[in-house]
Amino acid sequence: PIYVNSGYRCKEENHKVGGVSGSYHLLGMAVDIHAKDFLLYDLLLYAHEIGFTGIGYYEKKNFLHLDIRPGPKHTWKGNK
Repeated sequence: PIYVNSGYRCKEENHKVGGVSGSYHLLGMAVDIHAKDFLLYDLLLYAHEIGFTGIGYYEKKNFLHLDIRPGPKHTWKGNK
């Protein structure tokens, strides 16, 4: 199974969890996920294949940020 850690956030919740001011979570265009039966890197590859345009890889906390931002794909490794 894939678990959703975070989806849409209001400004207050976004601030509380340390989200950035222009977060796609504020627009309902982002999700943070983790899965127990998949390697995080494999989930990253699947996310690229199915068309997510923003992918953050947070290895230390074992989750991916996925969003559907306009424009070209953007992938990053987070340090949280």
